[in-house]
Amino acid sequence: MPYGKCQVRFVVPVRKVICRDCKAVTYERVAFAAYKNARITRLLAKKLLARAADVSMKSLAEEYRISWRTVRDAIEDGLRKRYRRRDYSKVRNIGVDELYVFRHERPSRRFITTVRDQDAGTVLDVARGKGAVALKRFERKIAPYKENIKTVSMDMASSYTSWAAGFLPEATIVIDRFHVMKALNDRVDKARRKVMAMVDEKTAKKIKGNRYVFLKNRDKLTPKEERKLERAGKIKECSTLMEVHLFKERMRSIYTNAKTYADAAPLFDEWISDAEASEVPELKSAAKTFRRNRDGILAYWSTGGMSNSATEGFNRKTRGLLETAYGFHDYKFLRLRIFDLGEKKSIKD
Repeated sequence: MPYGKCQVRFVVPVRKVICRDCKAVTYERVAFAAYKNARITRLLAKKLLARAADVSMKSLAEEYRISWRTVRDAIEDGLRKRYRRRDYSKVRNIGVDELYVFRHERPSRRFITTVRDQDAGTVLDVARGKGAVALKRFERKIAPYKENIKTVSMDMASSYTSWAAGFLPEATIVIDRFHVMKALNDRVDKARRKVMAMVDEKTAKKIKGNRYVFLKNRDKLTPKEERKLERAGKIKECSTLMEVHLFKERMRSIYTNAKTYADAAPLFDEWISDAEASEVPELKSAAKTFRRNRDGILAYWSTGGMSNSATEGFNRKTRGLLETAYGFHDYKFLRLRIFDLGEKKSIKD
């Protein structure tokens, strides 16, 4: 332990113990050591764990003049003990989402799936992969309390909706507003790319650089961006793109102005009908997806605005953790850090 600017070291004789019968070898446990075979005290291990949320492991190693590996082992041991057990009895609303993490793994292992308590903000489970397979461990943990789950927030992936319908039949599936608008923005961008491929070079120059003008919310556009959108709307080849953009804004208007399920349902059904009647493939595709997930999308209003936006924000924090750590080579340690991320306002590594 450092005492002021001085580093204090204890020299302790440790006895080697050999079993007379099986000849197994072990060593005497030092009472004040942080964990088995640890070279640091319990008090120092607690200090390292407490500061890990705000100080990088490299900085901690330099400050205490110990190896980076020792700092990491102390943090991992502390987090493992802290999150060995989770209380699932009070969980009522959960959010499920996957995150692309491991680029160089095989496809089935490139993602991690996170399950969070929507009310408390804590992480309930982190699993390798995505879809129903990744949720098997969470199933076992939550099984005794699954009747308590009221809502499950998620994206429109059929694997998650099928899992929720089968395992939590009494819970309400809520399709997140963010993913609905993202699906429409993807269609807008697809329509824009098709237009860019069709038009001549002169027309392409007028449209080029305006990608975010079409994706941005209409009420957030600057006067300059408004003029760009108006100019694009006058180009004949952009008629399809403008139609998809207007449908996107129309859906956003439903989310903004509809206050209840009774308000939203007829407007949403009308949107689907109009999109299906359109000759634009991107709109037909969106209408098909939204009709398939109609109940989950409209559950946003029946549950009083429940969404998965907190989980999306948590994913950004996870990406920040990965970026500042320059990646994780040990998945088990990453999993523990993600559990801890749910308990902190900010975390660095």
